Amino acid sequence: MINKVLDKATSVVTIIASVLLILIGLVVLANIIMRAIFNSPIGGTVEVVQYGMMTCAALILCRTGFQKRHIAVTLLVDAIPKRVGNIFKTLTSLICTAVFAIISWHDFTEAPNMAATGRTSDVLKLPIHYLYIIMAVGFLLGALVFLYWTIVYAISIFKPAAEESPGNTINK
Repeated sequence: MINKVLDKATSVVTIIASVLLILIGLVVLANIIMRAIFNSPIGGTVEVVQYGMMTCAALILCRTGFQKRHIAVTLLVDAIPKRVGNIFKTLTSLICTAVFAIISWHDFTEAPNMAATGRTSDVLKLPIHYLYIIMAVGFLLGALVFLYWTIVYAISIFKPAAEESPGNTINK
């Protein structure tokens, strides 16, 4: 049940990030065309790319973590017994949960400060606090994903040996 909710939520933010990435690409393309044909680039293109990519990354990391498509060096984990490997996976997932939660908390608490001071981007004067809120949501969802994996791996540590079979991996 929880994995289905996380699957749906991470799918939605992935679609949002994908649309944002397409929009960034269109802005860059329009900038190139405007510069080449009219010798008049679109002001703020660099800013759109910087803030857009930062937001895309914050949103897509939760899906990457949920699908376990992040970079993992499994040389050590593959060489040790499965139960010990699951202990390492539990600990690393717990660390990821903490890091994502801290970043999310920081972004959620910093957004009101940015709004109160009227902080905007340099060129386009976009309100920065909205970016903090969007990124905070992405990192919060990432924290929930890694918490889910922490629990899954922790439970697998205590499974009876009969339930564990060679090649039995924990996937959704």
